[in-house]
Amino acid sequence: MPLDPAKKNSVLVAMVLLLCAAPLAAQNPVAAPLPAAVINAQKMFLGNAGETDNDDCLRAYNEFYAGLKADGHFQLVADPSAADLVMELHYEIRPGYVTGSSAVVDTRFARQFRLVLIDPHTRTILWSLTEQENNAIFQSNRNKNLDEAVALLLADFRSLHNGAYSAPIPASGKSRFGQ
Repeated sequence: MPLDPAKKNSVLVAMVLLLCAAPLAAQNPVAAPLPAAVINAQKMFLGNAGETDNDDCLRAYNEFYAGLKADGHFQLVADPSAADLVMELHYEIRPGYVTGSSAVVDTRFARQFRLVLIDPHTRTILWSLTEQENNAIFQSNRNKNLDEAVALLLADFRSLHNGAYSAPIPASGKSRFGQ
């Protein structure tokens, strides 16, 4: 039985709308929920999973701890079993090479900081955040890059804890290799 022209036009319009909406839905997937333990945590334990004899590692750990404490939103506890969330701060050396703006740069001294968020009751890894530093030859520049990486990692964690986390976007003109 043939469709009358009005119904035919309605069907065509509906099909066009569906075809136009499909690519939009694919571009904007629904965001998965963040782990409730990350968002609801108030008592936190920060562990240093880096090299304890490395001054930069200890400095990063102390700066991250001080940043959490300065926020005033979290209670930092000394016992992981008393925490709602366990955080491990990892200090790592990136292997390989990174292509810079003018040449390939040796990354033997390139560092990254990874914050692993763990449920203290199940020992399940809930989330991981990583900030990588840009290379530097001079100690003053390495110090500046370390400070920047720790500040970015702290900002990433705050954003995640507030439920507003999105993948980091590099600042224009800067090389940022965060997760």
